[in-house]
This record gives sequence, structure tokens and C-alpha cells, in this order.
Amino acid sequence: MANEMKAKSQVSLISSSHPEKIQEADAPEDKFYVVYIVFFFMGLVHLLPWSFFNTANGYWMYKFRNTTTNDTHSKFRTTLQAEFNASIMITLQVSQVAFLIIGLLYGRFISVRVRFIGILSIVLILFVTLTAFVKIDTDSWQEGFFAMVMILTFGINSMNSVFTITLYTAISNFPHHYLAPYLAGTGISTIFTALLQILSLATGFTLILVVITTGRNQFYLYYMQNYTKNQEEKHMSFQEGIRLFKKVWSPIAMMGLFVITSSMSPTTLVVSEGEQNGVWNDKYFVPVITFLLYAVCELLGQILGFRFAPKNLPGIVWVLIAFVRMVVIFPLFMLCNAQPRHHLPVVLPHDYQYILVVISGAISGGYILSRSTYITASLVKPEELKDAYHVQMLLIGVETGILSFLSIVAVDLL
Repeated sequence: MANEMKAKSQVSLISSSHPEKIQEADAPEDKFYVVYIVFFFMGLVHLLPWSFFNTANGYWMYKFRNTTTNDTHSKFRTTLQAEFNASIMITLQVSQVAFLIIGLLYGRFISVRVRFIGILSIVLILFVTLTAFVKIDTDSWQEGFFAMVMILTFGINSMNSVFTITLYTAISNFPHHYLAPYLAGTGISTIFTALLQILSLATGFTLILVVITTGRNQFYLYYMQNYTKNQEEKHMSFQEGIRLFKKVWSPIAMMGLFVITSSMSPTTLVVSEGEQNGVWNDKYFVPVITFLLYAVCELLGQILGFRFAPKNLPGIVWVLIAFVRMVVIFPLFMLCNAQPRHHLPVVLPHDYQYILVVISGAISGGYILSRSTYITASLVKPEELKDAYHVQMLLIGVETGILSFLSIVAVDLL
């Protein structure tokens, strides 16, 4: 019986042949919530590339400072400092689009378990490599180090893109509420990026859990029988993709507007009004307000989106809500005390004003993110969910990749 239940997981990531959903009543117990916890940690490491390269702002500003004056004041930032985050955004988006397409086309030739283990292993190695450079002096080759960081970023996020596809492929086979721990993990990931060492530990621990769970956990294997019973899946036709897009266009638009707002807002360049007037202003303001407070509020927004949502609200209304948020939040961040700036005035110079913008932007963003994920599951049949997730991820990746240059434009507008 154990061999019959074992998931060979030879998955086609774009399929049009769907097996019947397995009955939950016959499922074995998820003892100690092991699979639930695994999905939480997968969510935790899923956004590590994005959250790490944004959260470790002080580290990057130090690495790319003017070594002649050894000054890290925001008004004297070098070109590498000013354009680092925008360059990272472009690298993340380009790698995401490229490997989303590669993963969708060729991921079916590699089993889900092998993809999970292989990707987490590669990401762990690359994160350990980045950790080593914390103790290495790179002042004499800043441009080379900048290029190396971009290459490592491309590698990490390429693996992350395939990991995203594989993760949603697996989640689509489990009960709907197993999406919740994954979303909770993504919300908490930014909080865990305060120390680079914790990133490596989180990735390594997740790798161990995945190796054990995907190989022996009966609850996991039971729900992954969808793939064991349907080994020879056909590629989804273009017409099938269009049909699913018509069903899930609203969460795709919502997620796209959310990502565009996040990538364009120059939050990492905002500094305290009392810069050089104390340890709080110089060392703790950015990590605590821009990252920790934002992460906590975004997680709160996701919880609110999971618990409270208007019923039967048309998709166009959700898209309009996300659009209004973008139109309001993006200019507010641009008018805060982001440095250096040469064109726009600082209309919101005080710390409390920036904090209010962070709270409102993070809570509303978390809410939009949560609702866009859950709306997708409600718009399609259970057997269509996996393909709907793939269409959604591909189109969101393409639109954010095309518009990734806007992050450079936003910096130049300041």
C-alpha cells in the first residue's frame, strides 16, 4: 500500500488533463501538522531573495560607499548606492520572467520532490556564498562586487521562480486551508531577514523538512496522488490558457498592481529627519520602520484579507481598489524624505508622516496580496486550479518584468 501511495511526482506544469480531486474524508491525518508546517517554511524561504536584497539596505550602502571620504550620509551617496535597489529589482524581474517560462515548459521532466530538494540546495549554497562576503573587504573592487551580486541575485531568483511554480503545483492538490500557512510564511519572511545568517538557517531547515516530508509523510503522499494517477499529461493549449485567463484576470491585475507599487516605491532611500543626530536616526530608523514595521503591517493586512472580505464582490471592483491604492501610495512614498534627490521637493519630511504612510501602504498591500491569492481559488474549478496558478504566475511575471525599468525611473525622478 505504501508503494502504491508513493508519489512519483512526474508533473506536467502546463496540463489540460485533470484527475479527479481526492476525497478529503479518506485522507490520513496530518500528524503534528507536519505538512502544514512545511508549507509555512516554504512560504518563509519563498520570498527570501526579494526580502533579503531589500532589507539588508545598510549592508549594501556600506559596501558601495565612497571609500575616499568613508561617508555613508544619504546626501553623499554614490551612483552604486543610489541605483543598487533599482538594479536589483530589474535583475529579479528579468530572472523571474525567464525562468518562469523555462519552468513551465520543462519542469514536467523533473519530479516535484527533486525540484524542491535541488532548488533549496542551490539557494542554500548561494546564500552561504553571500554570507561569506560580509567578512570580506570589497572596497578595492566595488564595481566587480556589484556585478557579482547581480549574478548571484540572478541565480538565486531563477531557482526561486521554478520553486514558485513547483510550490503552487503542490499546494493546488491539498485542502484549501493549506494555502494559509504558505501566505503566513511569506508575510513573516521579511522579519526574518534582519540577519543574513538566519536566512541560511531557515533555508537549510526547510530543505531538511522537505527531504523528510516529501519522501515518507503519508498525508503529503496521499494528496500528491493526483500526479501518480495522471503521469501522461498534455500541454495546455493556447485557447485553454485564454479561457483560464478570462476567469482569473482580476487577481492577475491585482497582483500586478501590488508588485508594481512595491518595486517603484523608493522606500529603501528614505532616511530619518534627524539623520546624524543619534543612533536611532542613523542606525535603526530604516531597518525598524522601513522593513520591520512594514513587514509586520503587511502580515496584519494578509491576516485581515484571510479573515475579513466582502462576499460576491466583482473582480473589476477589486482591481479598482488595487489601482486606487497604487495611485495614492506611490506618490506618498515619493514625497517622503528619500535621499538623494534633485528634482521633487520633500513634502512629507517628518518621521511620523513616513510611518503613517508605511502603515497604510503595508496593511493595504498585505490585504490586496491575500485577496488576490484566495480569489483565484474561488474563480475556477478544483481541477483547474493548478493551471490557473500557472497562468497567473506567468502573466504577473511578464508584466512586472516589462515594467521593472520603472524602479530606475522612480529614482531618477527624485
